[in-house]
Amino acid sequence: MNSIARLLLLAAALLPLTVWSQGPEGEAPGDATPVELQHMTIFGTTEALQRATGSAHLVDEDTLEAFDYANIHRILNGVPGVYVRGEDGFGLRPNIGIRGGNSDRSQKVTLMEDGVLFGPAPYAAPAAYYFPLTQRMTGVEVFKGPAAIQYGPQTIGGAINLLSAAIPQQRAGLLSLAGGSDADRSLHARAGGPVGEHAVQGEVVYLGSDGFKTLDGGGDTGFDKAEAQLKYGHALGQGRVLLRVGVASENSDETYLGLTEADFRADPNRRYRGSALDEMRWDWHGLRADVEQPLWGGDVVLTAYDHRFDRAWTKFNNFRGADIRDVLANPDTPRNQLYYQGLTGEADTTAGPGDDDLLIGTNDRSFRSSGVQARFSRQLVGRLRHTLRMGLRLHSDRIRRLHDEYAYDMLDGELVRNAAPRSVTADNTGRADALAAWVQDEVVLGRWTVVPGLRIEAVRTRFEDRRADASNENETVTVLPGVGVLFAQSRSLTWMGGLHRGFSPAAPGLSDAQPEDALNAEAGLRWSGAPVAVEFVAFFSDYRNLTGVCTFSSGCDDAQLGEQTNAGKVRVAGLETTLSRIQPLTAGLTLQAEASHTYTDGQFEESFDSSNPQFGSVEAGFELPYVPEHRANLLLGLRASRWQADLSVTYVSAMRDEAGRGDVPEGSGSDAYTVVDVAGKLHLTPTIDLTGRVDNLLDEVYVVSRRPFGARPGRPLAARVGVELRW
Repeated sequence: MNSIARLLLLAAALLPLTVWSQGPEGEAPGDATPVELQHMTIFGTTEALQRATGSAHLVDEDTLEAFDYANIHRILNGVPGVYVRGEDGFGLRPNIGIRGGNSDRSQKVTLMEDGVLFGPAPYAAPAAYYFPLTQRMTGVEVFKGPAAIQYGPQTIGGAINLLSAAIPQQRAGLLSLAGGSDADRSLHARAGGPVGEHAVQGEVVYLGSDGFKTLDGGGDTGFDKAEAQLKYGHALGQGRVLLRVGVASENSDETYLGLTEADFRADPNRRYRGSALDEMRWDWHGLRADVEQPLWGGDVVLTAYDHRFDRAWTKFNNFRGADIRDVLANPDTPRNQLYYQGLTGEADTTAGPGDDDLLIGTNDRSFRSSGVQARFSRQLVGRLRHTLRMGLRLHSDRIRRLHDEYAYDMLDGELVRNAAPRSVTADNTGRADALAAWVQDEVVLGRWTVVPGLRIEAVRTRFEDRRADASNENETVTVLPGVGVLFAQSRSLTWMGGLHRGFSPAAPGLSDAQPEDALNAEAGLRWSGAPVAVEFVAFFSDYRNLTGVCTFSSGCDDAQLGEQTNAGKVRVAGLETTLSRIQPLTAGLTLQAEASHTYTDGQFEESFDSSNPQFGSVEAGFELPYVPEHRANLLLGLRASRWQADLSVTYVSAMRDEAGRGDVPEGSGSDAYTVVDVAGKLHLTPTIDLTGRVDNLLDEVYVVSRRPFGARPGRPLAARVGVELRW
């Protein structure tokens, strides 16, 4: 029985329990004593955003439900200062960066669910190959600036906190079914509420698609993905306890192999026959316990967590006698033409081991991430009003890599394994233990709010390379001060600014790599006067040492995986703008509009040579790769009593594939693109809605990435319809 089937069986067991379980005899479902168990948030409320001494954004539940995206890239389109790099068209493995940070596998962003790190190994291997399904979420918080001190280890750009659905105060649930283009299919079911003195909630989400790409010679290019979670809550003295267990799984026929420039322009949704065996399989298991209690006139939250993630990705790696990057960039040279024809299945390769062997390997990795953390907050009232917040986290994680490779021939359009022996290309373990402590004091005096803070990160890493029979240990202690300032000039106008030292821990490896280190500043204003709100924030990051960790997705080979490049001094500056308006119209209609724009300029200030393909040979003044100069989004929503309609327009300027200056060379980097999505909802009854959405309405064709091998497309026009039941 595969992992998807096990998840659905678990859901079948959990959901009836939460729907039909009863309280004590004679007690109606809604009469049980409620147990208030809310999710952990950075901001707490929308109103708190206006008081934040930094650039803060909340994608609320209404916005999430309007489009019901399963792709975190599309959810973050409206958040200024955030960049995404597409890859597979579905957002299965997100690439997210904030304020110039490297977006590759979101490794430079602190990622959390309800205040707890969810990356497979946030310190030892921060590449986020696991990302929770966003349909489970009721909000997405994004914070940049000095408040990032609270949320490490990545504190330069900022933090993203996903808010899962809290256990409801009375029995409630939902059931959503949808289907659409490319045999897209989805199921979302959630039910929960009080059960006597207890509270229970079960939830399951399933997503699947046959994929939008066409494999030469036929074959699967889709995926199946599912998650299930059970929450249990109970009052504990004056506080409460919340336990949760979760499982997740994915089977996807995904590849890193893209197309030549000519093939992409002729048919962007084509896939070469050489990727026919490519498949990703992973399983995730998570346990978590939260205890909240009043203490010393304040509140303390204690959390323990343990996450395990196992993945195996079988995929085309390269040719034995040629570099696939050169073959795709120059397919018409006499030598490369032979490799290209073997890759596409247009011609047979040499039978038996030879230079034209297609090397296909499995990157098998096992992760564990666990820890305990505490957060304490207390308000102190005197001549000055203080809100003291502090936290402590003891965390441990590790990654075990076992990568192998087999040689294949292309014969009659089929991949056939030849007699060449199996090759082990990586066999290593990276570990990290980290102790983090932070404190912030929000001081209010009249119209001024000042928030000084301090974070300390003590990290010990160990790396063992079994192939090289070598190991290395490294220890760092980093002190990260910061301060944020807010001045309320009037009820409508607020000025803000902040300064903090940012940090990204060094990856375990055989060399003594240095952490990423930057001094970050921001300044701006918020103006809010119904029905219009405006925010302008200028930001600046002065990197003393920008780092990049080699991943296969960035174009590195097995010999380079996990290696860190120290790129030295880098300067990033930009401006974030947000404008929103709510306008009542005639006939009971309301128009909601929000526009955002981010301008970014990032440049290296030192020259160096790097084996990391995203850097290469860098000269001072070169621009950062995969950081767009302009990124903009417009959201429009029309609301009526029985229906709603929504529009999202996203523009992203061309991004470099490799550091450089001047115009992005043709056939290099990503395309500039504008994508339009529309969505609608019809309220058939108070509990039943009919939903619909069209992604990429204008069927824009564009290259989202050329990493690691060749041009890959954004998803073409796709439509879906669904029905949703709530009770």
